[in-house]
Amino acid sequence: MAKNNKKKMFAQRLVCSRMNFLYQAAHLMAEGSHNTLGAYYGKLCRNVGTKAMMHMAPALKRTLCKRCSLPLIPGVNTSLTVPQAKEQTAAPKAGKKRHRRQRSKKQAGEKTESQPKASTVDEHTLLQMECALCQGRRCFVVDSQRECWLEQPQALVEVLDIEADEGEGQQTQAQAQAQAQ
Repeated sequence: MAKNNKKKMFAQRLVCSRMNFLYQAAHLMAEGSHNTLGAYYGKLCRNVGTKAMMHMAPALKRTLCKRCSLPLIPGVNTSLTVPQAKEQTAAPKAGKKRHRRQRSKKQAGEKTESQPKASTVDEHTLLQMECALCQGRRCFVVDSQRECWLEQPQALVEVLDIEADEGEGQQTQAQAQAQAQ
């Protein structure tokens, strides 16, 4: 039984180091002008993790494009935008039916000029990242109070220490908290 655990830990260590190397190579290629090669390394990193059934950290997943797996680096190969909220128009009259492809006509009382509003950032503001390689867009809600479940301490079941040898690398959450205090 102990041999199987050692083999599994050793295999996970190799897969983890391979994924780490491929992600670093993808990031390095994306910083230069080799976006397609960076996307290829990013896709390899995802495939290695999928085959070994290892999950990538959510923070690491957010840095990769969902379509082409290119590491998204703002200002280098990614454009960041905050889309403007659309103004609510008056509800259409109940007697008239609108067809989907028709555009609404301006009412006589509506203003033709739109005045720029001061942008306020609240918990519902979206941040769009657009990939330069595939033009894929990802939207994130700008909310500093919200955390991903996997990043919260309640989600932690056990801590695995990859560098420790022979069964000593596993600690339960209670042991980790006891050592911290």
